[in-house]
Amino acid sequence: MQKLGIFIYSLGSGGAERVVATLLPSLSLFYEVHIILMNDKISYELENAQIHLLENSKPSENALLKFLKLPFLALKYKKLCKNLKLDKQFVFLNRPNYIALLARLFGLKIPLIINECTTPSVMYQSLSPTSLVNKFLIQWLYPKADLILANSKGNQEDLILNFSINASKCKLLYNAIDLEKITQKANEPIDFKDDFILSIGRLDKGKNHALLIKAYARLDTELKLLILGEGELKDELESLIKSLNLKEKVFLLGFDNNPYKYLSKCKFFAFASSFEGFSNVLIEALACHCAVLSSDHKSGAKELFGDNEFGLLVKVNDENAMFEGLKIMIENESLRKAYQEKAYQRAQNFDKNEIAKKALEFLKSCEIKEN
Repeated sequence: MQKLGIFIYSLGSGGAERVVATLLPSLSLFYEVHIILMNDKISYELENAQIHLLENSKPSENALLKFLKLPFLALKYKKLCKNLKLDKQFVFLNRPNYIALLARLFGLKIPLIINECTTPSVMYQSLSPTSLVNKFLIQWLYPKADLILANSKGNQEDLILNFSINASKCKLLYNAIDLEKITQKANEPIDFKDDFILSIGRLDKGKNHALLIKAYARLDTELKLLILGEGELKDELESLIKSLNLKEKVFLLGFDNNPYKYLSKCKFFAFASSFEGFSNVLIEALACHCAVLSSDHKSGAKELFGDNEFGLLVKVNDENAMFEGLKIMIENESLRKAYQEKAYQRAQNFDKNEIAKKALEFLKSCEIKEN
């Protein structure tokens, strides 16, 4: 059996991390899987995989230090891969991608697939040093991969058009969900008794929870707003909730290993993100038969919902648009029911069995190419 290395920053609560945990059972049927992490956070029960820690970095680590450490981590990663005698690499998220690609420059000759789960030109659109460095590294290093798997057509097009990636080595692999497990977990009870709107996502700037809370504050509704997720903006969001006199109406519940029990019981799901790659939580909301209100972020929103066919899209980064969307979803019961009836049908396109088949095909076909 061949050895597959899956390299990702951590296995915390993010979307890419959940994709790895979802695909792992299928991949481990065909490969001896070794998971390589840069942080020891693991939020999932893992079977049939060996865990290796490249380092134990902190998310709050200084950006300059992160950059300066890249070549040293690449050498360490190269040594680890050789010691493990890996046959193939499957790498997720920017920083692990950079490290694995630098390791290739340093002589690591193992077939390498990298995953891109954001839209880089949107993610790094500012003129800050961090954004400029990331754009440079993507343009310089990504072409050296044997295969790049984008998780949405928008991400794929962005890499090809804006980062000089050869279209022949940039393919599409959607995020995977475990429909069977979601259905089982969705039936678990929750303690919250009132009717509620639900949002899920890391408490960071990109998820735009502050905009959602401000739009919600303008509503005249008995529905509560529950937000699942953890992150660096928790204190800031709690202060905003207090300043808007919403302490009895908006609740930050932290991370929950089973968000599906909330998704299956909410009135509808609201998502205000500024940008996404291809949002796991939106697919999971559909899998739980949710009516969905989402910002029309790049990329993936229109790709997933069409022209308001499977959910209601509103202008991104626009508080008034989010407020009007919330009003429509609260007041228009027939629209909510129509979205709920179509939701599961749409989610079936992303079941883990279908996505795992494609991932295995890509892994099987991946060989070292001249760059």
